[in-house]
Parts: sequence; C-alpha cells; structure tokens
Amino acid sequence: MKKTVFFILMVMVMGLPGCSVKPIGSGNPTGVGVMFDGDPLIFDSSVVFMGTVVGQIFSREIGNGVTRVSIALDGQYDDLEKTNLAAVVKNGRLHLNILSGHGDPLPPGGYIYGFVNTASYRWFKLKHIINNINLSADRRALHLLVRSGLAG
Repeated sequence: MKKTVFFILMVMVMGLPGCSVKPIGSGNPTGVGVMFDGDPLIFDSSVVFMGTVVGQIFSREIGNGVTRVSIALDGQYDDLEKTNLAAVVKNGRLHLNILSGHGDPLPPGGYIYGFVNTASYRWFKLKHIINNINLSADRRALHLLVRSGLAG
C-alpha cells in the first residue's frame, strides 16, 4: 500500500513541471505563433481545422496580458500557413478558421490573431465587415506582439 501511494505521488510530482507556463521572451519560438489578448483556456494540445486534427501546440508563453501559443502543423497541412487564418478557442481546443477568401497570406515569421472564444471571433468579424478583415487581424496580432515586449 505504501509503495502504491509513493508511486502515485512520484507520478504527480513528475507531471507538475509540464503544467508550468513560461513568460514571454524566455524561449525562442518556432512554428506558427498565435497571439491572444488575455489567457485562452486551452486544455487540449491538438490544433483542429474543419474537424480534422492538423497539428499540435508545443509552447505557451504569457507576458503583459498577452499569450503567445506556438503551434506546429503536420507536414500535409503546411499549406494552411499560406491562407488567411484566425485561431479560436472552442471547448478548450484551438481551432483554425479561414478569415476570408481574399487578401495576403501569412508572411514568414508572421503571427495569427487568436480569439479566446467564439463570441469574440464573431464580434470581430461583424465589426470589420466593411473593412478588410485580414488587414485588421494582422494589425491586431502585431499590436499584441508589440504590447508583449517581443518585438525587436
């Protein structure tokens, strides 16, 4: 009985470092960055596009009220980086959505604008229905990047 309790305790202690969140600027991110205003409640590390898992979240950094989530897309879905994407957190999962069928694709080293819930995503689309939604999302992601202190 003591061995079982000790084993469970050791497993729990070893799992704790994986739950920590690094502050922004403490690492060198690779992959595609998603910038969130606030802390998105993401519980699942998979990235979903149109109902299919297309990648994984591999890092999450927080600083100055901004969260940067770095994702790695699976090889067959690398072309998604060339489309106009937004990221929306739904039920604890990160979902990629295409903003519109026109506009410039994500530049190399660019960031995707993330929404912490579906309501904020819909409100953003409604507010920018007249303006170019892609340009607005790119500007907002850059604004969050500057606010986080990572620009340089």
